[in-house]
Amino acid sequence: MARRILVVGLGRFGSALAESLAATGCEVVAVDNDMAHIDAIKNKVAYALELDATDPNALRSIDAQSCQAAVVAVGENFEGAVLTVAALRELGVHNIIARAITTRHGRILMAAGASRVVEIESEMGRALGRELAGGADLATAATAAAMGAPPAGMPGMPGGGGPPPGFTGR
Repeated sequence: MARRILVVGLGRFGSALAESLAATGCEVVAVDNDMAHIDAIKNKVAYALELDATDPNALRSIDAQSCQAAVVAVGENFEGAVLTVAALRELGVHNIIARAITTRHGRILMAAGASRVVEIESEMGRALGRELAGGADLATAATAAAMGAPPAGMPGMPGGGGPPPGFTGR
């Protein structure tokens, strides 16, 4: 049986997440209060609905509590993100992952009931820093290995391009 995942907020992060989950066989319930976002994803996920996710009754109407996880991918409307997390917790959703713009927002989202917070910009910045400093990006390396190809542009790995032209090792 496919995992049922709710994604609230279909901006760049939320829509990319929803599409990725659907591509791996998850049953994705994607919701947003902007019909343009719904139209852009409706043929890529199991369900795409225009909905006010801050309203517990609206979330109950789509059986949000039956989802194995709910991701609150709302970035700009912080109040909406907090109210959505609280509504999901009120319904008994146990695994609530919320996107935070700042560390303080993350603490508030955790206090509202999120079980996990992700700070996309900070986390990606650290990952890119590790990669550029010579630490292997494990996700990229694992994906490339699974596909039988070396990760492009990974110095020190076969096919990775080695050091940049003119690099003397100093």
